[in-house]
Amino acid sequence: MPALVRFQALLCVFLVTTPNLSAAQNPASFTYSITPEIIRPGETATVWIDASLTDGWHIYSATVPPGGPFPTKIVITDGPLEHTGPIIQPDPVVEHDPNFDMIVEYFGKSVRFGLQGKLPEQSTAGAYYTSGEITYMLCNESTCLPPTTVAFRLPVRVEAGAPRIPYVSSALKQDASESEILAGTGDIVEIDAALVEGLGAFLYLSLSMGFLALLTPCVFPMVPITVSFFTTQSEGETPPKRAESITKSGVYCCGIMVTFTGLGTLLGLTLGASGAAQFAANPWINLGIAAIFVVFALSLFGLFEIQIPTSILNRLSASQAGGYTGILLMGLTFSLTSFTCTAPFIGTLLVLTTQGTWAWPILGMLVFSLAFVLPFFFLSLFPQRLGELPKSGAWLNSAKVVMGFLELAAALKFLSNVDLVWQWGILNREIFIAMWIAIFLLCGIYLLGKIRLPNDSPLEKVGPGRLLATVGFFTLSFILLAGLFGAPLGELEAFFPPYGYHGSVAQLRSGNAQELAWNDDYQAALQKAAATGQNVFIDFTGYACTNCRCMEANIFPEPEIRGLLENYVLVHLYTDGQGPVYEENRMLQQTKFGTVTLPFYAILTPEGEELARFPGMTRDRERLQKFLQKGLTGSIRTQL
Repeated sequence: MPALVRFQALLCVFLVTTPNLSAAQNPASFTYSITPEIIRPGETATVWIDASLTDGWHIYSATVPPGGPFPTKIVITDGPLEHTGPIIQPDPVVEHDPNFDMIVEYFGKSVRFGLQGKLPEQSTAGAYYTSGEITYMLCNESTCLPPTTVAFRLPVRVEAGAPRIPYVSSALKQDASESEILAGTGDIVEIDAALVEGLGAFLYLSLSMGFLALLTPCVFPMVPITVSFFTTQSEGETPPKRAESITKSGVYCCGIMVTFTGLGTLLGLTLGASGAAQFAANPWINLGIAAIFVVFALSLFGLFEIQIPTSILNRLSASQAGGYTGILLMGLTFSLTSFTCTAPFIGTLLVLTTQGTWAWPILGMLVFSLAFVLPFFFLSLFPQRLGELPKSGAWLNSAKVVMGFLELAAALKFLSNVDLVWQWGILNREIFIAMWIAIFLLCGIYLLGKIRLPNDSPLEKVGPGRLLATVGFFTLSFILLAGLFGAPLGELEAFFPPYGYHGSVAQLRSGNAQELAWNDDYQAALQKAAATGQNVFIDFTGYACTNCRCMEANIFPEPEIRGLLENYVLVHLYTDGQGPVYEENRMLQQTKFGTVTLPFYAILTPEGEELARFPGMTRDRERLQKFLQKGLTGSIRTQL
């Protein structure tokens, strides 16, 4: 009788709770995709599984420690792909779980898992299906569901042809949280993910990268260039009308977009995916840009006026195009100058051209350049309206002269690129900073009226604006003076030659008694790693890469970052120089990692197997620190 009573009680409990259990049995939903959908023999495809969870529930990671909840497992059960590599997942939440009374790893709300599969070389073309299963376990604060297995089946088409670089080997090995897929790195993985999601995601990525490029150091010199150019354009007996000002600014920005996209396409056709980076570092191009900046500066000083030859001007005047020719030429100058900072994303777009795809790269460059030039549209309008202000002649000429000093400072950066690529050793860090100090001191002295140039009128008194600007330039000069003796200068470091480059004073950098030991030979670094048991950290960098200088001068010396780097065999590989060594470095980056982004960082085993990658510049030290921790060997990891 007691047994019967217990049975009836359990039956009642089951009947009462069954509806609630049924509702709770489905707190997870999954969507599936594969990248690429069309694959060639020898390539690696990635199956993506996006999990969405009901509020309050979480799913456990694939790397949860043993003795606790069931880890997420994904397997390929049928189809042309052969499973390779571990499950791809973002960094999980790591904390104590009261259900198991231990530290566990989990994800809440949503997460993207990935699994790679390689297509064998002997595969034949045709339509196939890839089948697999994901087994997972869900818990909330008080309840855990038993492990559940869900099957999936995805179509994949195999086509004949040589393997495409981005899909060879481990080119797609990346963390892939939903928040990181369009995180603004602009590498080939991110571009491919955007293409899979559709046109909207690709346009969003291109726009985002365009706006992010505005924060890079080499864009700053274009601000005074644009202002000074349109200041000159606005001069005359009558100021330009509002409609004319808007038209000129529109022509300027459209000219930048067209020349930028056309230049990128031309470089892709002639030099391949790395054409943008090679172009940005070409010594002759940098010499030409430096000469343009110097000519602009001397013109602003009043030494001469830049005018189109009369014969050409007469022809253009007939079509009312004369006033716009200089604007279009200025747009071309902008495109040439900005390639140093935009080469990472544009270069990665051009990787797609090696696969025979041109429509997406051209569209991406147009959208990227649109976002990139949008602020300069409004910036170019400002000086054109200055002519409407009363008595603008004297102070406006002083503003032009100040812009001229800034353009001289910008010209030095491009001369430094030439010096670095050709390894002259003339314009080292100390000389560069000393010349900037001289330029900014002279600018401050000029603002006080102690120097008069041809178009200046006598200065009767120093107003508050001039005084504040003078203080600013003098302060900058004294800050640079500290940098002359090795003190770090923060964001300004991006413009200077690296520490120790044919110099001596700058090697006395405060805070670091000994610089990190960098190798410059990839194979030698692998051999050294095999002998020491350490992994290899590769820094793909460039002579003309301002973002690279910013990382190397501001992020790498941080105690936490430096401490982690000391546990690797370090190798920096320049890809924008001239000669067979640089060509080998370019090919290594493009073939092994499917990108030409600079800077680009990767961690490899002594056998050359990729463990992790980090594309692009970042100011997030914690993010870089997590990346470096991924490649630490077991003994070192336990000590930290």
